[in-house]
Parts: sequence; C-alpha cells; structure tokens
Amino acid sequence: GNGKMTYRKDVHGTDVSLLCFGCMRFPTVNGDSGRKDANNDLDQEKINEMVDYAIANGVNLFDTSPAYCQGRSEKAIGIALSRHDRCKFLGSTKMSNFGNFTREASLEMYHNSFKELQVDYIDYYLLHSLGGGGMDNFRKRYVDNGMLDFLLEERKSGRIRRLGWSFHGSKETFDELLALHDTYHWDFVLLQMNYVDWHIAKGSGIGCEYLYTECAKRNIPVMV
Repeated sequence: GNGKMTYRKDVHGTDVSLLCFGCMRFPTVNGDSGRKDANNDLDQEKINEMVDYAIANGVNLFDTSPAYCQGRSEKAIGIALSRHDRCKFLGSTKMSNFGNFTREASLEMYHNSFKELQVDYIDYYLLHSLGGGGMDNFRKRYVDNGMLDFLLEERKSGRIRRLGWSFHGSKETFDELLALHDTYHWDFVLLQMNYVDWHIAKGSGIGCEYLYTECAKRNIPVMV
C-alpha cells in the first residue's frame, strides 16, 4: 500500500524482492513476446529500460534460462544487468538440458550461462522442470552423468550460491524429490502456483497447497 517493495529472507539471510523479474518473454523489435520466433530480434534498448525500472523500484531477483526466448534470454538480461553493480541484483538461471543430457553438453550449458550473464557467480541455480518423465528422467539428466555431484561442488565453491529445482509433475515424483532434501539440502524450490489451483490443479491434479505445505514443513523456501 505504501508503494515500497516487500522483501523476504532466503536461506542465507539475503533480502529477496517479493516480485521477481521473469525473462521467459522479452519485447522484440516487431512487438511480439520473443518466445517463439528466433528470427525476430529482441529489443535490447527496451529490455534495458525495463530492468532499470525494476531495479529502481526495488526488484532485485531476475530469473532466466538457457532455453528462454529461443536461447537469447540469458544474453539479453546479462547485457541489461551488466550496467548495474553486481550487488544490486540476484541472478537465477537453470540447467535446461532437455534435448541433450550428456555430461559434455550439460557442462557447456552451465559455463555458457556465466558467459552470457557476465557474472562470476550465480545466486540461484535450478535443475529445470523436474517431474516430466518422473524420477527416471531426473536420474538421466542429473545423476547418471554426474552433473548433480558437479553442481553440489560448485555450490561448495560459491560459484553457485543456492541450488534448487523447478517442478512440473506428479505428486509421487514431487515426494521423492523432496525426500532427497536429506541428501542434497535443496536451498529452494520453484513451484507453478495459482490461487485457483490451491486445492485441485488442472493437469497434474496436485493442489498448490500440498506442494507449498510440504516445502514449508522442511523449511525449504519457495519461489513461484
């Protein structure tokens, strides 16, 4: 009501703005969302303006992925954010190794995120969209190729500050992933949540209330 941004503390006691700046869609020179058409240039000037406005109004979390905007989102937000002090923003990106989950391709994607974002550490790093394909898919993308062990080491070294995952799947898979908290100590989970899906969600059938409450029980912070 007072026009000021609200902040919440994360696991490191860092103030995180209640509103995050999502980078799955960006304005293009042709005026569409940039999500589907790789031939339509992103409007970098407009993106810079939007980021400046967000930061000026207290937003400090920016969430992207190597997959967003046909692979152009990280570079665009990296350019916009590089004009600000690193301490002014929290960067979030993902291991979006859907098509090719070899160790080589996954490592290349990981290192490329640092280059595109123009940073030497990433505040929030996610295993992108767990749930689809169940635990078998999770193991192929992150466990069998040694990538999760690698990311845990990166977290230990401080190049990743917080490690988590985003979720789109069944209750059974969600329960199994949360049970791995004892092993991996997830720093946060990103959930697809909508107030109208609080009890029963269309598609997966899992109400958001269940997802949120299960994370809260384990003191795992939630992004939405």
